[in-house]
Amino acid sequence: MSSIFSWTYLSHPDDAALPAYRRLYFGIRRAILDGRLKPAEKLPASRDLAAQLKISRNTVVNAFDLLMSEGYLTSRIGAGSFVATSLPDQHACPAPDGRQPQAAEPSPRFLRLSQSAQRTLAWQRRYPRFNVTRPFNPATPDFDGFPFDIWARLLRRAWRRPKLALTIPDDPMGLGDLRAEIAAWLRQSRGVNCAASQVMIVSGAQQALDLIARALVDPGDIVATEDPGYEGIRGVLAANGADVRPIPVDDEGLQVARLESGAPARIVVTTPSRNYPLGTTLSLTRRLSLLQWADAQDAWIVEDDYDSDYRYDGPPLSALQGLDQRSRVIYVGTFSRVLFPGIRLGYLVAPPELVPVFRGLRGFADGVPAPTAQAALATFFTDGHFGSHVRRTRLLYGERRAHLRDLITQKAADLLTILPSDGGLHLCTRLKAGLNDIAVQERMVAARLDCRALSSYYHDKSPENLALLPQGLILGFAGWDKIALSQSFDELTTILRRM
Repeated sequence: MSSIFSWTYLSHPDDAALPAYRRLYFGIRRAILDGRLKPAEKLPASRDLAAQLKISRNTVVNAFDLLMSEGYLTSRIGAGSFVATSLPDQHACPAPDGRQPQAAEPSPRFLRLSQSAQRTLAWQRRYPRFNVTRPFNPATPDFDGFPFDIWARLLRRAWRRPKLALTIPDDPMGLGDLRAEIAAWLRQSRGVNCAASQVMIVSGAQQALDLIARALVDPGDIVATEDPGYEGIRGVLAANGADVRPIPVDDEGLQVARLESGAPARIVVTTPSRNYPLGTTLSLTRRLSLLQWADAQDAWIVEDDYDSDYRYDGPPLSALQGLDQRSRVIYVGTFSRVLFPGIRLGYLVAPPELVPVFRGLRGFADGVPAPTAQAALATFFTDGHFGSHVRRTRLLYGERRAHLRDLITQKAADLLTILPSDGGLHLCTRLKAGLNDIAVQERMVAARLDCRALSSYYHDKSPENLALLPQGLILGFAGWDKIALSQSFDELTTILRRM
């Protein structure tokens, strides 16, 4: 607020001949009328404002008195001076019939947006927002079971005796303690070949992809993505000027042979452990072929490992990055699904030669995310809470997944077919009844059920292609107990049968 009063008093040379209290009066009145000072907003005390503007207190008092006499300010004993809620200029110049004139609608202003902003907004229109608290949102973890009491204690501990790196974070890569814990976890659980120096803490997978695109993609460069795939990935890449090329996914994952046709891609973004949303896994043969292709083309692979901690039919799969002998893979992960979305922390593991690149770019972006949460998460790892939480939720989600599978086979076998998948937080199903999944999605959202249409994950959504896409529903199960899943599934089947 201090800058407002400095501006009102000092920035109008036409008022220079007026007494000081009149200049301040006119300046405050202008700020009130143009909305910079809001109705009922409190003004600084006259003594404080005088000191700030280097004028006498009597000058401020005289200006305030004049504004109060004209109805621009009000005063409450012991509370101070406030902008009036009803301004005198709003009642000036009544119409001949006695009615108050209506404020003129401001004329629309043309906004000249950057090409990047236009591309981002165009993709955002393709990507509807959903409510993550509703069944069957595919990205919702179990909130009730997260140890928030422990988390709160760790946050308090982080601030009780904060390290200098917490109060003045100066490393764009993130807090060293957390990076070391993440590197150790990835080596043990996912077979990732990395050191703490290669780990960068980000605010989520989307920011990681944005940094990668800004570092490695020029406008017009081809970036290959899985089709179907997560729309948010394509949106980030397109916003950075990439020419997004969809590559089909089949039972063995990304069809690597398709990369050989056309101009070579600069980057391939893939989810080898589990395609989103189909749940298919990239076969070993194709993993090796993809690595060979990237090395031959001087291209990069972005491995998005969004929920690989949750595999129910066997141990977690090794990461593609662990097979990489030529430093072609950039590994990306997030804590939004294994912990809770609001934590807003993720990570990327960069090949050594790219570490200074990402460090430099990050220094001019947002510095480093949430150092307090980083410190708490590092201790969450160190004290064994992270591993315990993953093991507990893996068992819990496995039970809920089995329950949803039973509901589908017992109550809706004539409506839905479950596609094969060995993990994750959702089931991918195909509609049998010839229904349009977008129409089904709209009906479900209206009924407060967050069922995603399978066809919405495909790249080409043109009207002529939409009818040719597979029709199905993506059903998340992790965030709701068996009772809630049963009740919600009954509502789902009722709607499907009515349609």
